Amino acid sequence: MKRITIKDIAKKAGVSKATVSMVLNNYEKIAEKTREKVLKIVKETHYYPHESARMLAKKKSESIAFVSARFAAPFISNILDAIEQRAFAINKYIHGIIPFSTRNEKKVKEELLRRILYSRKADAVIVLTLKPEEEIIKEYNQRNMPIVLIENEMPGAHSIRVNNYNGAYKATQHLISKGRKSICLISGITNPTDVYDINPTAVERKKGFEDAIKNLNINYNENNIEYIANYTFDEGKMALDNFLKKNTRIDAIFCAAGDLVAMGVIKRAQELGIKIPDDLAIIGYDDIIVSKLLNPPLSSVRQPIEEIGKLAFDIAVDAMEEKLKEEKHILIEPELILRATT
Repeated sequence: MKRITIKDIAKKAGVSKATVSMVLNNYEKIAEKTREKVLKIVKETHYYPHESARMLAKKKSESIAFVSARFAAPFISNILDAIEQRAFAINKYIHGIIPFSTRNEKKVKEELLRRILYSRKADAVIVLTLKPEEEIIKEYNQRNMPIVLIENEMPGAHSIRVNNYNGAYKATQHLISKGRKSICLISGITNPTDVYDINPTAVERKKGFEDAIKNLNINYNENNIEYIANYTFDEGKMALDNFLKKNTRIDAIFCAAGDLVAMGVIKRAQELGIKIPDDLAIIGYDDIIVSKLLNPPLSSVRQPIEEIGKLAFDIAVDAMEEKLKEEKHILIEPELILRATT
């Protein structure tokens, strides 16, 4: 069967190819009667524009890149889902959200961000929890490609941040208010290694935890911290084992690395016969949907995932459409949700 072309649509509608193109690209200065006629023929013939040719002609990819450390972490996959929900809600870039993973490796991150920029794989990029090099931000600015950072802020980029310092401070403060004396922290990477990149959110959460501890005169040292790179369930189990080897008297853990890690802690505690919260209080971070379904339900610091995804998408689209005159920076306050683990 012959492929329907824009020329065929124009002939059937009695208009020029340029008019059909303008209708398909939502140009406003087209008579409504003409627009309806063209769209009716498009629907009847099941015509779809050739995407590669259309993008080449417009010199745009009509895509938004989404770059994160990994997709296994529930918070990351939920943010991506929220971005896609927003795309469908406003009917823009519905099939144009392209996810990329760096596996939290510095070298991969730098190569990937440059590849997206110089190959024009996207018209904008949303970067979650990663810190691009300043030179890469400059290169994006020089080529007029918008970059939106989630959970980070840098000159030359738009940003949406949750106040991770306050979230961690409140969580730690609550554990102290419950009489806990030996509180431990499970954190993401706060100092870069040869392989793994620094996590800006981990730095902020660790600072909030440490300040709450110091301000209330609770004993604390590096033995009270376990650093993890992949934010997995198994890392949570291993972290509890490591804490118990160093200090059998721990009575609380703040899982700043996320709820999935906290689930691993809960599972291992139950295997060891440790009662929650009597023997060990636990607070997670993110408040993913399964947190309230656990036994016992998990206390957690809630991040407004849908709002973050919506804001990131809207800023990226506005920047691409040149509606933003200057950098946009948004700071959101998290909420401490208390359940049965504290």
